Amino acid sequence: MVRSARSTATRSNPHLRELERRPREGNTAWMERAYKAIPEVQDGDWTLLVLLGGTDTTSFRLRVAQSHLRPDLLPSFWSHTLLLDYGGAGLGRARAIEVPLAQPGGREFPPRTNGIQVRPLARYDDSAEFGNCALLGIPIQAAKVLDQVERLQSQRSTLDCLEHVVRWNAFAWGVAGTPNPLNDNYGIPSAAMLEVAFSAAGLDLTPGLESRASCPEAIWTGARWWQAYYKERQQQTPVGAYHIGHELKIEEPTEKSPRRRSAARRR
Repeated sequence: MVRSARSTATRSNPHLRELERRPREGNTAWMERAYKAIPEVQDGDWTLLVLLGGTDTTSFRLRVAQSHLRPDLLPSFWSHTLLLDYGGAGLGRARAIEVPLAQPGGREFPPRTNGIQVRPLARYDDSAEFGNCALLGIPIQAAKVLDQVERLQSQRSTLDCLEHVVRWNAFAWGVAGTPNPLNDNYGIPSAAMLEVAFSAAGLDLTPGLESRASCPEAIWTGARWWQAYYKERQQQTPVGAYHIGHELKIEEPTEKSPRRRSAARRR
């Protein structure tokens, strides 16, 4: 079981609001609307993160692995995290900085950048492939976090992102009985990278975790329930918007009536 502390907040962060996706709207268009609906982030003193919840098998495995951080033990809504390099002028040309499980091949040898990749945000536009999406504004200057991420590209001794990639792929693929990496304090790669970068910039991104096993669910919990922590240290709380379009529902068993039980026996 992953060790985590519970927030004392009695209600969730009111500055994190649900924003419905329009019919046939892609994730990038939704994120652009969300950005424009959050006036606080317009001054440029914020770092923007994106949480995504994928619908493929690997994403399912990651979402279930994070259930230990939820009090109800249900699968997380989230499977991946992105840091946005957006220049403070909307998200039209934003770049996504990440540590993907599927590392590029060819001449892009992953160890050269410690597994940290920069891709167009449009890569994640498909709302069928990524049914859940959240845009989070974290109250710290983006330049500070981006500087730390750049340093991590050549500092594998600080955090070996590729070790996290290998462990999580082994778990997702069921290789040699690999256990849930969170139980061994290996965070999901992008979230682990961001945890270290934010910490070096002076802010704990996941204050509820007792270890550094960061993951999208821990970042979500921090933004949603640890607003008092941010208010005390940064004088501001996280802001953002989210849309949940894909849930892994688990139906609770209900007791059948005597009539239904009799009918079931006859069948």
